[in-house]
Amino acid sequence: MHFKKISLWLLSFFCLISLSYLGLSNRQSSSNSTTIDFFNQKPEVAESYQHLAKLYQKSHPNIKIKVTTVGNSNGASALQAKFISGDAPDLVMLGGLPEVDRYHNRLISLDNMAIQKKIIPSLKSGGRIYGKILGIPVDLEGYGWSYNKAVFRKAGIDVKQIHDYASFKAAVQKIASQEKQLHLSGVFAFNGADTASISSFSAQFLSQAYHNNLTKAYHSQNLDWQYSKQMKAYTDLIKKYNVQPILSVRYDASVEDLFFNGKVAMVPQGNWIIPTLDGLKKNFTKDNLGMLPYYVKGQSKIMTGSSWYIGITNEHPAKEKAAKAFLNWMYTSAASENVIVNEMRYVPATINFPLSKLPDPVSKEIYKIGTSKQASVPVHKQFPNGFSQEVIGPNMQRYFANKMSWQNFIDQTSRKYNQLRQIQGGK
Repeated sequence: MHFKKISLWLLSFFCLISLSYLGLSNRQSSSNSTTIDFFNQKPEVAESYQHLAKLYQKSHPNIKIKVTTVGNSNGASALQAKFISGDAPDLVMLGGLPEVDRYHNRLISLDNMAIQKKIIPSLKSGGRIYGKILGIPVDLEGYGWSYNKAVFRKAGIDVKQIHDYASFKAAVQKIASQEKQLHLSGVFAFNGADTASISSFSAQFLSQAYHNNLTKAYHSQNLDWQYSKQMKAYTDLIKKYNVQPILSVRYDASVEDLFFNGKVAMVPQGNWIIPTLDGLKKNFTKDNLGMLPYYVKGQSKIMTGSSWYIGITNEHPAKEKAAKAFLNWMYTSAASENVIVNEMRYVPATINFPLSKLPDPVSKEIYKIGTSKQASVPVHKQFPNGFSQEVIGPNMQRYFANKMSWQNFIDQTSRKYNQLRQIQGGK
């Protein structure tokens, strides 16, 4: 009996010791874990970033990636609020040099990251300011006229015959002449209600003066209207052949209804519409999506660039190493590559990516152009804060509504641009 009591006592003792050890072990494991806060401004890929976070955590159990997504024009203000409140994230998605500059004192230099050797050279200036690289491009985007191959085919349009503005205009007029037979609502679905689309449209004519250098564009105190004549020609063509009223056309409807259902021949968008289109119908992009450039003097290729850059804040020094490791993993690992290319449908911002791994012809074309010596990057993301929403967008809308002459559009837009640049800097 005495022996049994001792045995029970020893068993209880060892159980307590084991439980205490396990508790200590768990506390140590918990104390060794790190949470990386990632602020994302692209809602359309929020789920995919969550997927990437889970994949990374699976192979890095002591690292938790917390993704916060705020977009649709609210991202910039939400990010600023986080910094002001003392709740700054570790990884931040930034919309061009104005945002990079705004937070440059709160971002670490990424110059020494190994991934820099793989980034497409023409994209680097969008994340470099004051002699330091503070952001890495999210992806490579191509922007031009997305056209519906089925509509072009029915209209008898041979894309190979389109090589300048005159042949582009002739194709537009030919499609317009068959509008009823083709059951079209218009040739174009330019979403005049969206100031962001107007801003990126303007970049087709305002970018050439900066010779692929986004830093130079950001430092410019004045807009260069060297190609305003070509811009007016395209704008007037849109006014004449667009779905009406043009100011009522919104982004979602223009892509998901008008373009997808063949009610228009073209939308002024880029490869970011691919996930939406293929989500509506598998292989729609492969079968029906093509892209044409804007034909401006010296330009006959689709413009390629990156609208978003990822930086690392200096708010939490103990997390910088883990944040760098996750960022590097996103750009180099096979698991991340699969999500980014096949789920997000991003075109990678890195050199020497195998074309065979890109899932559709448009993505392959954009990558070939974007990595070539002929690459031309759009500059609209380097415009001063508020310029797109408060100046060029509303002024273009007034021109579309015949409430402003073209010369007044040029004059007023230029004056307000200069005012904003003087206030915000960029020097």
